[in-house]
Amino acid sequence: MRILSLLIVTAIGLTSSSQAQEVTKPSGDRAGQLAISLNKEKYKKKETKWLTVELYVDVRHEVASKADLTAYSGLYETEGYRLDLQVSSNGGASGSGYDNPAGGSYSGDRSDGPSIKFELRDGRIQGGLLTGIKVYESGDKRKFEAVFVNRTVTVGKNKNDIDERNTAFGLGFLEGGAVILNHFGKSPEQEKNRVFMERNRRGLHPSVDMHAGLLYLLM
Repeated sequence: MRILSLLIVTAIGLTSSSQAQEVTKPSGDRAGQLAISLNKEKYKKKETKWLTVELYVDVRHEVASKADLTAYSGLYETEGYRLDLQVSSNGGASGSGYDNPAGGSYSGDRSDGPSIKFELRDGRIQGGLLTGIKVYESGDKRKFEAVFVNRTVTVGKNKNDIDERNTAFGLGFLEGGAVILNHFGKSPEQEKNRVFMERNRRGLHPSVDMHAGLLYLLM
């Protein structure tokens, strides 16, 4: 059964984190609340006459606070989302990127799906929490709140039989609202996506995001 579990995980692209874990320190209540809201745990078991398949996935987020706020600067991305962030020593932040909940990317004047470019304005970092305003190329504005986290993804057959455990540093937030969802004819209340953008060392691609892929198998 362990071999089968490993094959399932390998088939959807489980990889080790490409970056070292950041030190986790105490943070403000809001940062901690947002980190907890990103957590997810799923277990599923299917049995047939000839085969039993178990799959367990646990995704945990811990706030990653830094004394040197400029160390948060960097490129954060995952499939469908990107933020190039610049942070000053006093916690001020600005940046640019794109959103695409359909999972596409934006390159030059071409977009794969409804990608929407934006600028991050009035950004501020405190206690591991990033707040600001996303100003989209359409002129729409939207409040943005995210938390810097160490995300640990644990995968196995069950809680007592773990195959993989990987940790990565990045930026997590809950996605929802009219600016994005109206492209799909949905109301802001219909959908909330947990998004994790891993920090990408310049010139390198972030590791494959396991959250959506593994949890999809457990639906």
